[in-house]
Amino acid sequence: MKVVSSSQQGTLKAAQWTCARCRSAESRRTTRFFSSSRTHFEHQSRRLGDNSQYRSVQTTVNTRCPTKTALEDVARRKSRLPDGPARTRFAPSPTGYLHIGGLRTALFSYLLAKRTGGQFLLRIEDTDQKRLVPDAEARLFEDLQWAGLSWDEGPQVGGPHGSYRQSERNDIYQHHAKHVLDRGAAYRCFCSPQTSGAGQAAYVTSGCYQSCSSWSPDESQERAEGKKESFTVRLRLPPDVRKRVYPDLVYGSIQRLKLSPAAPQPISSAEDGGDTGIDAADTVLVKSDGTPTYHFANVVDDHLMEITHVIRGAEWMASTPLHYDIYHAFGWKPPQFAHVGLLVDQNQAKLSKRNQDLALDVASMRHMHGVLPYSLNNFLALLGWSNPTTNDVMDREMLISNFDLKFTRGNTMVKTEKLWYLQKKHVTKQCLHAREMNDLSLIQDITSQIVTEVMEEFPEPLVNGQTTFEEHKATLPDQLHAYCADILLADSKNYTNAKGWLERHRYLFSWDPSQVPEPTHNINNAEGPPGLQARALVSTAQSLVTGFAWRASEVQSTSATTSSSNPHYRAIENLERRLHIHLTNGIWDLALDDLVGMQEAGSLDPDLSSLSKEEIEAWRERRPKEAAHPLNASTLVEQILPTAEEGHKEKLEAALKSQYKKLNTVILKYLRERLAYGMPGPSVSWIMALLGELECRRRLK
Repeated sequence: MKVVSSSQQGTLKAAQWTCARCRSAESRRTTRFFSSSRTHFEHQSRRLGDNSQYRSVQTTVNTRCPTKTALEDVARRKSRLPDGPARTRFAPSPTGYLHIGGLRTALFSYLLAKRTGGQFLLRIEDTDQKRLVPDAEARLFEDLQWAGLSWDEGPQVGGPHGSYRQSERNDIYQHHAKHVLDRGAAYRCFCSPQTSGAGQAAYVTSGCYQSCSSWSPDESQERAEGKKESFTVRLRLPPDVRKRVYPDLVYGSIQRLKLSPAAPQPISSAEDGGDTGIDAADTVLVKSDGTPTYHFANVVDDHLMEITHVIRGAEWMASTPLHYDIYHAFGWKPPQFAHVGLLVDQNQAKLSKRNQDLALDVASMRHMHGVLPYSLNNFLALLGWSNPTTNDVMDREMLISNFDLKFTRGNTMVKTEKLWYLQKKHVTKQCLHAREMNDLSLIQDITSQIVTEVMEEFPEPLVNGQTTFEEHKATLPDQLHAYCADILLADSKNYTNAKGWLERHRYLFSWDPSQVPEPTHNINNAEGPPGLQARALVSTAQSLVTGFAWRASEVQSTSATTSSSNPHYRAIENLERRLHIHLTNGIWDLALDDLVGMQEAGSLDPDLSSLSKEEIEAWRERRPKEAAHPLNASTLVEQILPTAEEGHKEKLEAALKSQYKKLNTVILKYLRERLAYGMPGPSVSWIMALLGELECRRRLK
């Protein structure tokens, strides 16, 4: 072991000291420090002449000073979560239908509650009775339940802090209005616009023009109870309001807006930095008819329902100082607030029906556009929340396990292309799960939308190639569900919504021979009469279909799936597999015959002349009538010419592959044109399995 001198040790310590600075850096300069430290170590190693020492120091740097490790990131994000269970709420007003902005707010509140083992509450803020939409509340419940956001307390489920409708809590608000009056934090205001006279301009901006706040409690009570004068309850401005800042979990500190010029201006000095207060002194807490204002009822309810975290849109930031003032007036501890950015379009304009190609209310997205709940939740969660993972496709459980309070500041642009991308990924995942679990109920929500679209478009649809509407009218829905599930599982990677899916697969539910394109390919590239080539293509395709043992397949597939919980799909799946093997091996047979014909015509490479009809026929006699696996070039050559030289086998394989590729392209294209209008979709073998023998024969005539 080489001894390091004291000067060398000092040099190493200096390098390690630089490393410590690199480790502690939390800014963008971290990478640059790390890179310069690495260069410094290389320089030191050359000076010391000991590579082992450099490697030792370098290992220390690499393991102790990562620029951003996963553990550090997890720790930072975990610090954004509360230490204990969070109680969150979603408090909509039923003055309209739930839109995606409201659902996103509800989703964030739900995820925080579930992430921390807390409770998610639903509260209906219906104090503005004049603006209520009759069926908005019922649709709100339906939309939230559809999205999977079940509430732990609220309407329909109850709870210890009910009622959860503000219209049924007026006694509570009256009690707390008297409480805040007794504390001297609010006062009765007897002013009204009708009696304001010259002070009307001041009333409009500040509300009270008669200095009602100067009345003694006894005088105020006498006017209210003795003389029965009408009054409102107003919040008294806290004396230190101008110096306050209000914490927010997203934006940091929130300051108050400036006072209105017409409002009473408190005297300020140069030392206090001028006036930064909002005109909240005259804010009405209770109206003259005894109903609470939104702000007062909101604060009282959040406190009594023990809400710990309020997540809401950034448009409510201007009201946050007022809410803090109301908490201060009662002497209550406010919850923590997190304001998330607004949803805007690509022009940075607020979302509206006029600037979007997609309806914004949740019910329309469900019924008109076929959006699925887990797709919409995933899409909305990524609007304004910083996903800590590299995978954007997340179900509800994944969203809960990864959720924290790291939101992006500023507005969020909505691009619906991401919604359809996520929907396609979720459907593919659901179908894979259904296939693995052999449980079609896992995709029932998807197939239900498809069945609805099918019945609207085709009153008498084909099911497995047969019109069964009149004969089996009672069982059609069940048959159609199973049939749509078969098609979905066969082509799950291309699902966006039910309407687009039906357009892609309409040939499986109806057939119009006039839409079949004329053949554009012949069976080989040799010159010859086009009519003859077309007839050869037709007869070849027909022989492949008619030569398949359809009935034997049905017997075998049914007996093979008697123990399955879903024998219908397993039978179709088995039929498709056997059709795929039959088509593949049939085309390989044609490729072999073509090579023999080319050999007899003298157009084949002389090195391949050992291939003979007799050997091929002998091989065909030996092979089983129904193959268990599809063939390939190497298997064919090995089985037909097992004793041939390796070089000869390789050339023959190449020739077979070339001919197979040409035949496969032309034949499958023709079959797709005749069976499916030439449209994209599942494989030809899947189309044949879904249509059935009779319909395939009919379309190929």
